[in-house]
Order: sequence, then C-alpha cells, then structure tokens
Amino acid sequence: MIKELLRNLFIDAVLKADIDFLRKIVLFKGLSERSLAKIALIVFKKTYLAGEKIYEPNQDANVVYIVKSGQVKLNSENINKIVDSGDFFGEISLIENHRHSCETIALKDSELYLIYRAKFEDIAESDNKAGLIIMKNLASIFTNRA
Repeated sequence: MIKELLRNLFIDAVLKADIDFLRKIVLFKGLSERSLAKIALIVFKKTYLAGEKIYEPNQDANVVYIVKSGQVKLNSENINKIVDSGDFFGEISLIENHRHSCETIALKDSELYLIYRAKFEDIAESDNKAGLIIMKNLASIFTNRA
C-alpha cells in the first residue's frame, strides 16, 4: 500500500493516463510500468484535422503512429484500411528503413502518438528487456498478418 502511494506521488496525471493508454496497445503487451513510462515520455503528440494528410507515398518512413483518438485512412492501390483509436500503423519503420507505400489521411479530427525510430532505438538500447518484448510483439503481429 505504501509502495503504491509513493509510486503514484511521482507520476503526474497526464503521464499516468498515457501509460494506461499505451498498456492497451498490443505492440507494448507485457511491458512493465517503468518501460511504459519511458515510452510515454518519448511520444510526440500531434493532432490532425479531418481531411489532413499525415503522409504521402514515397516519403521517408521513420515513425510508428498510434491513434489515441479519431480515425485515419491508409489508401493505395494495394491498401484500403481504416485505423481507429487504440490501433497503430507504420510499425515496420521501427525496424527497417523504407518509404511509405500509401497515402494516409485523417478521416476525423485525430490525436496521434508518434514514436520516432531513433527514440525507439534509444529505449531498446537502454532497456534491453523492453526492446526484446516489443520485437517479439512485432514478430507476432507480422506473423499473424501473413
């Protein structure tokens, strides 16, 4: 009980809400609260208005996007997908240099959490266990899509 109270003293409400949100994302399944807090501290929060482009085909891809709220459409000849709150896209950019293959547009006003590959790599180097867990989660995600 005292340990829980002390822990909560050092986590502000916004960080706690971000940790609680990230805990629900399959990409971060199995991470400790400390690791989730590290990730919460590196996310870049960005709001896109309905109709606003997030990225276009052939742009460098170095960010994973997590939809906090709203709705996003990924569109190309081969992809026609809608991503809702709690889901993510662009996860391949965490492990591979490539360019985007589709256009991505906010269908509704959307708040996205962006995690840049360089920041992710810093976390993976400083918290090897978290990096390994995320890589295993990515492998599972890619395997289930195939």
